[in-house]
Amino acid sequence: MAFLIWGIKVKLHFLFLMVLTAGLLAGFLVEVAAAILALAVHEASHIFVARMLGIAVEELELLPFGGRMRLKDLYYSTCEEEIMIILAGPMGNLALAAMFMSLIYQNFIPWETGYLFIKYQLALGLFNLLPALPLDGGRIFMLWLSQMVSFISAVRIAARAGKVLAFFLLALFAATAFKARYNVSFLVAGIFLFFSAAGEEKQAPMIFISHMARKRENLLKRGILPIQALVTLAGVPVKQILYRFNPQNFYLVYVLDKGWKLKKCLTETEIFDTIIDKGLDIKVEDLL
Repeated sequence: MAFLIWGIKVKLHFLFLMVLTAGLLAGFLVEVAAAILALAVHEASHIFVARMLGIAVEELELLPFGGRMRLKDLYYSTCEEEIMIILAGPMGNLALAAMFMSLIYQNFIPWETGYLFIKYQLALGLFNLLPALPLDGGRIFMLWLSQMVSFISAVRIAARAGKVLAFFLLALFAATAFKARYNVSFLVAGIFLFFSAAGEEKQAPMIFISHMARKRENLLKRGILPIQALVTLAGVPVKQILYRFNPQNFYLVYVLDKGWKLKKCLTETEIFDTIIDKGLDIKVEDLL
């Protein structure tokens, strides 16, 4: 199911529809309203900051515990801008929770109603700060890791953290079921997180290649990129070098012979173009 809002294609994930329908049929109208408000504030905050930074939002898919956005010019953004967009969602939830708390203390709304809305805002905001993909905190964790390990490794580590969190939530559901206190939200969250994290882990190489393929466009648009240097021997497989690249930097690779003398300096563009032509199963010496 999809529709347009402010020029953004909005899709409803089947799990979102399932949770929404179950809540309405069970008569939890206020709870459903509080959950939808929390989700709307979360995604609107992401979109607001993205547009403030000049990054267009093309598509938004609503999930049970957040959303998945496709941003048009994210490849051209800096790491800091991406983190600002990611943090905007949880910060929007926390800000609205604080506003509801203020309204309660000023007796504008009843405590019971205000508490329910605060609970959903805090639950969604704080849950998304956990360092596990596909949550917002997982994306920040992945960006931080990518400064120390390869981009693909960073995605896979953050995705595996998502799987661990999923198993933890499923264990919580089993514990509540054992005591006959069925908390279905743990079950839904666990299933959703596991399959989403597994998808992110599987797609890590494709995500990396997609980022790298747009590096040239990024440089042409921004005019400048931070540079990183790598030193390698001619007999090293090219893919071993490629997977060390980070989408946020531009790389120069210095090739040495066995006598530690410089043979050639290769740009990442030369390496990437050759890989597209000859494939990954080549060595650095094939680029000389």
